[in-house]
Amino acid sequence: MFGISGMGKCSYTWFLWTCPEPTWKGSKKYCIFHDRSEEKDIELFKQKLKEKLDKKDYEFTGYYFPEEVNFSHLKFEEDAYFSDATFQRNAYFSYATFKRNAYFIGATFRRNAYFNFAILQRNTDFIGATFRRNAYFNFAAFQNASFKEAIIRENLEFNPKSIEALDLRRTHFFLSGYITADLTKTRFHFADLENVAFIGCVWPERIYEEIHMDEENLTFKELETIYRDLKQNMQRHGDHIMVGKFFYREMEMKKKGSENKIKRAWLEIYNLLAGYGEKPERTAFSSLFIILAFAFIYWISECLDYAAKNIGHFEEFIYAMYFSFVTFTTLGLGDIKPLTHVGRILICCEAVIGAFLIALFVVVFARKMMR
Repeated sequence: MFGISGMGKCSYTWFLWTCPEPTWKGSKKYCIFHDRSEEKDIELFKQKLKEKLDKKDYEFTGYYFPEEVNFSHLKFEEDAYFSDATFQRNAYFSYATFKRNAYFIGATFRRNAYFNFAILQRNTDFIGATFRRNAYFNFAAFQNASFKEAIIRENLEFNPKSIEALDLRRTHFFLSGYITADLTKTRFHFADLENVAFIGCVWPERIYEEIHMDEENLTFKELETIYRDLKQNMQRHGDHIMVGKFFYREMEMKKKGSENKIKRAWLEIYNLLAGYGEKPERTAFSSLFIILAFAFIYWISECLDYAAKNIGHFEEFIYAMYFSFVTFTTLGLGDIKPLTHVGRILICCEAVIGAFLIALFVVVFARKMMR
């Protein structure tokens, strides 16, 4: 069996970090941990790995794990470095505890990765990591987790027990996956969300990137795109309530990002009247406001001829409100007639506004019901 040579130093480097281990007799270039050749001594690798763990040495940057590796139930007392590591077989981290930071930057999991019930108390970085098979994070407890630019080629199960912040920027989901988590502090910019389902998630009224758009250096146009991607994701997976909410935020970003003042004004009116077609209750309240407003104008301008004579001011207002209602709904003038040209103009204006708002309410309400 090959052993440690001691004749040279491992030539593996990762950015500014250089492996301090000696080469082993099976390789003139690499240590037993970084050697990727078929002649790699598996038993020696396991022996040296156990020695590192016994010494609480958690530097595994660039390590090549040729066989199944089991870190389950282990406690990593210090920062754990698995950046650029390659796991040829299944990697088990279930029930492991990372008391400090865990780095899997650029790591490659060629088989399944198991992090079920793991406890990750600080930052966990899977930035640029590749999961070629399934990745399981069920009931794991995270502080901050970053999957920025990560690639999940098959299935992802991300159902953590708790999580403070999640970074999905530029993450690619190639086949399928589901996420069930509190997404209050989640970043989505440039994430490829076509194949991932968000099931039973906690969503904020405004996503983290909108609230911190200046810190994230994002424009309203970019936020509009993020909300559109989330809306389309919800459409594909049939969550129509969230479709409406994300469409509303998309339109808000479109309005705020518009440089055309007229377009911005029309969008603001559309928002006030119907919540961009997502809030029929706004149309109903707008209609009620118009009816009351015109009733008040009819009353104070004394532009109507009431059929009843010698009535008090309060009764006049009741008649004015009745007249405003039938005019708004275009039911006709009834037994009340305008006395002045001002009254006729007001009646025409209210009839047009009423026809528009009634049609708008029908369209918005039908859209919500059909969805």
